[in-house]
Amino acid sequence: MISELKIGQKVHAAFLVRVNRIGISSNGKNFARGFLDDASGQIGFICFDQDAVEKLRSVEQPAPFVIAGSVDANKFSDDMKLQIVLQKVSDLMPEDDISHLLPVGDFDRDAYEAELKRYMGMIKQPVLGTLVKNLLQGALYEQFLQNPAGMRLHHAYIGGLLQHSVNVTRLAVAMGDAIGDMDKDLIIAGALLHDIGKVREISSGMGFPYTTEGRLVGHITMSVLMVQQQADALKMPASTLEQLMHILLSHHGDRENGSPVECETKEAFVVHYADELDATINQFKPVREDTWSYNKMLQRYILDRKK
Repeated sequence: MISELKIGQKVHAAFLVRVNRIGISSNGKNFARGFLDDASGQIGFICFDQDAVEKLRSVEQPAPFVIAGSVDANKFSDDMKLQIVLQKVSDLMPEDDISHLLPVGDFDRDAYEAELKRYMGMIKQPVLGTLVKNLLQGALYEQFLQNPAGMRLHHAYIGGLLQHSVNVTRLAVAMGDAIGDMDKDLIIAGALLHDIGKVREISSGMGFPYTTEGRLVGHITMSVLMVQQQADALKMPASTLEQLMHILLSHHGDRENGSPVECETKEAFVVHYADELDATINQFKPVREDTWSYNKMLQRYILDRKK
């Protein structure tokens, strides 16, 4: 497992391979750089073997391979992170076990599903409650329970979308109660549905690749279209729909972060900050000893504290 690797160790195992760059080194030979994943974490790799580089050249989406190499310190990184110097890349054989390659969140999925249903039952406005229940049912609901909330940045593991959506709802409801004078029904509906489009944007398969629809349309737009379809069927009042749509459209906070509109209602601000806080806290990992590491999403060093 990646979390147990030590410098000098020889590696021969199946990993999920993500190729970031293929280029030409100072000696005129090709090299490949990227990341290897398993359920325990991620480690960078560098490859100078020409046969392996050519094989990696065709890897467009994250894909599982058996790799051979050795663990070394990356002397070009600021914190001398470990990396694997990759020497061989082989296709999987039918007997190869790759069950360890899909990351699974360290949380009680049954408890989170029960909390999700509790929040759904708390919505008092009948048409709003029905809209949420109609969306979170059947095959889409099963996908909602399975999907990650991201490909790499946050909650990138099986069940991550469920955990993130419930966490955001929990935080948003707590903030709304503390501040007061809020439409709690809108907060709950907006928080539960803010990322619903990710069931169609991101696949729950190996490597969590983006779907074609996801790349072309994006989860915010897809979330709005999904809600619009249900609202039309229920003949939802325009004023309620507009308030809910605004929460979905603005939950990234501003246009620079991908929101088509910026937060302009109290409920939208509450859901946005709950979303941002949960995604941020998810960057901190349980560790065996206090560890500083550079976080690409936050663009700063963060301290993971030992429990």
